[in-house]
Amino acid sequence: IARHEREIFPLMHRRYLFSGTDSFLRYDFYAPDGHVNDDVFAYSNHHGDERSLVIYHNRYASARGWVRLSAAFSARTGRGDERALTQRTLAEGLGLQAGNDNYTIFRDHRSGLEYIRHSRELAENGLYVELAAYDCHVFVDIREVRDSADGRYGQIARFLNGRGIPSIDIALREMFLQPVLTPFRELL
Repeated sequence: IARHEREIFPLMHRRYLFSGTDSFLRYDFYAPDGHVNDDVFAYSNHHGDERSLVIYHNRYASARGWVRLSAAFSARTGRGDERALTQRTLAEGLGLQAGNDNYTIFRDHRSGLEYIRHSRELAENGLYVELAAYDCHVFVDIREVRDSADGRYGQIARFLNGRGIPSIDIALREMFLQPVLTPFRELL
């Protein structure tokens, strides 16, 4: 019951984010050798400005690889009722601009950690994930930010190198205050 209260119940309050079909995309999970790992289910969805990405490993083994391209689906071509198979990138599915100065911040609901990635990297390579047996990530609070003139988001992304932290915003404030905090700590 405690696990459901911690992990499932909060998501039920946001079920609109996971249940709609208009923006739903299922993704292939590409292993390092290039084959699609069918044991990993990944999908994105959004409602308004809110976006989510769910990745679940359905096997008693470890898995690693990239969520990069959606599975092919039938879409209207714009010429009457004509349809064609098409795929979308993760960046398209999440509605990312993927400019040179754009970074994407997202929070894993299960761990509470926030991650930051360069949006261009997400557009070109996808999201690299390592999963244990029956492991999953539920990424929510996905937002894209534009880097400031001093390059703070780029610095924090390089420093973290894919690791998650409790809050990107707090880390940015601490990084900004570092020239003051370091001498103060030494003084104490």
